[in-house]
Amino acid sequence: MAHDPLSPSEALRTPVGAGVAVLSVLTVAYSLVIVAQLLLGLMIGVALPVGLYLSYRLFAALDALADAAQRIAAVREREADEASRFGSATDRDSQLSRSSGRVAERER
Repeated sequence: MAHDPLSPSEALRTPVGAGVAVLSVLTVAYSLVIVAQLLLGLMIGVALPVGLYLSYRLFAALDALADAAQRIAAVREREADEASRFGSATDRDSQLSRSSGRVAERER
């Protein structure tokens, strides 16, 4: 089964998410109060965690796509194995018509 990625609110409830949130708030506060550069705080305290979360979601989406492609390939392989084991549909139809013709001849 595919992995279900966390929503932003669920991600903040994890220990790693809570740590990143606290670190982000401290970084923004430090950049505003001590360094007095808002852009530095926004880049490190906001853009970095958002970028990490978006990377996580992208990885989860690619994982789901790869899982779906593997399942499709498995189904097609199974269908190909069944077709080769039982013959193609045209072969089966011709065999059925021959056998029904023999039954009709026997009944006469």
